[in-house]
This record gives sequence, structure tokens and C-alpha cells, in this order.
Amino acid sequence: MQNSAAEQPGPDDSAGDGSGTGPAPHRPPPPRPEFRVEPRHPVADGAAPRALSLATWAWVASFAVLIGIAAATALDLSSVRTALEGSLAQQSPTTSHRDITDAVSLTLLVSAGTAALLLVAALICLQLLRARHAGARIALAVIGLLSAGAAVAFWTLLADASSATGGVLQWAPLAYAGLVLVGTATLFAAQVGDWLRRK
Repeated sequence: MQNSAAEQPGPDDSAGDGSGTGPAPHRPPPPRPEFRVEPRHPVADGAAPRALSLATWAWVASFAVLIGIAAATALDLSSVRTALEGSLAQQSPTTSHRDITDAVSLTLLVSAGTAALLLVAALICLQLLRARHAGARIALAVIGLLSAGAAVAFWTLLADASSATGGVLQWAPLAYAGLVLVGTATLFAAQVGDWLRRK
């Protein structure tokens, strides 16, 4: 009897044993890893991309060259007219002097009017593009191609009078066309397209 009673566990034996069925101690949950979703494209901050700035500076430089061409032609207009009239007289000896004079005047007026119209249109499109109007990029590209073509045509028409302005008409129209093409091509950089789409 004493042996059986001694073999029975006491009330405190199960509490001290680690194999008891009491409630498990509370453990804090493990810390969650930081999870953040990055946007595919960075959020637009309103700042124009570098490609658009380069295109704008190319266009502004072309405007400066165009104004220089107009100033050089106006300052030496009599020499330009004389050279053009002499060239036309050699090409068409039977044409009267008045007709030759009218043709030269019409050529200069059309050239000046076309240059002024393209300049104003380009300025408007540049302002619209800076305001993030996507259609202005296409319009400015069309104006750029027309401007480059007009510059080459002007350079060809006034080739005989290129020396009358101190050589300005020999290189300035081609420089203008090159700057316009650079400004037009830069408009289609990927940065500019993304900037316009994130309006």
C-alpha cells in the first residue's frame, strides 16, 4: 500500500514537468517584411525632360540664325537685288528690266513672308508643347520639315547673291536648316513621349 501511494504523482509534479498540457506561453508574431510597389514609370513632377530642353534650345538658336539672315539681307539689300537682277538678266536676256525687278521683289517678299509665318507658327507650337499638348509635337515636326525645305530653297534662290552679304547667305540658311532638323528630331526622344503621356 505504501509503495503504490508513493508511486502516484503529486499535484505539483505535472506543473513542474515541461510535458504538461497547460496553455502555451504567448509569443509575439514575427515582424512583417516591408513591401512596397514601385510604379512602372516615375511620377511626373512637372519638370520638362532634358531632350525637350535640347529641342527648345535648338529651335531658339535657329530663330537667332533666321533673324541674322533677315538682318544681313536688309542691311545689304541693294547689293542683293543687284546680284539677283544680274543673274536673271543673264538667264533670260529677252526679259525686260521691269519684269526682272518685279520677279526679284516678289522672290524677296515671298521669302520674308514665309520665314515670318514659319517662325510665328513654331513659337506657338513650342509654347503649346511646353504646356504638354501632345498634338503640338506633330505640328512642330511638320513646321520643322517645311522650315528646313524653305531654307534650302532660299539658299538655292539666293546663291548668286551669297557674296553680297559678306558670305552670310552662303552658310546661314544651311545652318538654320540643320538646327531646325536637330530640334525636330529631338522632339521624338523617348523621354519627351513619356513626359507627354504622364500629363
